[in-house]
Amino acid sequence: MIYRVFIFLLLICLSRWVVADAWYEQLQSSLKQTLSTQVVHMAQKMGLNDYHYNIDLNFLDSRLNLAPCQVPLNIEAPQPLELGRSHIKVACKDTSPWALNVPTDIHLFADVVVLNQPVSKDQIISESELSLQRQNLADLRNGYYLKKEQVIGKQSKRALAGMTVLNSYLILPALMIHKGDKVMIIASKGSMSVKMPGEALNDGREGRQIRVKNSRSERIIRAQVVGPGEVLVQF
Repeated sequence: MIYRVFIFLLLICLSRWVVADAWYEQLQSSLKQTLSTQVVHMAQKMGLNDYHYNIDLNFLDSRLNLAPCQVPLNIEAPQPLELGRSHIKVACKDTSPWALNVPTDIHLFADVVVLNQPVSKDQIISESELSLQRQNLADLRNGYYLKKEQVIGKQSKRALAGMTVLNSYLILPALMIHKGDKVMIIASKGSMSVKMPGEALNDGREGRQIRVKNSRSERIIRAQVVGPGEVLVQF
């Protein structure tokens, strides 16, 4: 008789544990599926072909006593999706509703551009000084480059150690024009454009604006450096 009572109580405890654990398994499965889809979409938008990721939900307390949801969970992930640690709202909207802010940790690993040797301040960076190294993009808060072509020809702002992950805070755009250079001014409006000769009044880096004198009209204008000896003015 005592044995039967013990088995009965044990079955009750197990059934309660299974029910209590069901919501946790449901939440983990739904949240990981949703986030995985969004991480893959993010990687595709970034042009990543070789990458891997993981989604950590270990901060969630499975001892919470919540009922399994009878309808699909409502998941409100931030847009755009944030890498690293964040909180994502998950809600059950059936007859026994509940909502949680679930701590998540999303890691996306891909190859980024690093120095393979030290460089000095103001050094022009060449391809031979660059390598690719797999990094967790969630840790690179100051940015990164995915292709060597984005870095070649640029200039270091300061002395940098080997294996440094490069970002826009550490390098300057390539110097394409020097003060006094003869330049071609491209004036553009919509699909129409005209070209005229000019003279650079400042040094110019790629993408930056400099002062340029129109050699025909003697007018001084500001134009964007778009290539060696070329500046662009948009009207």
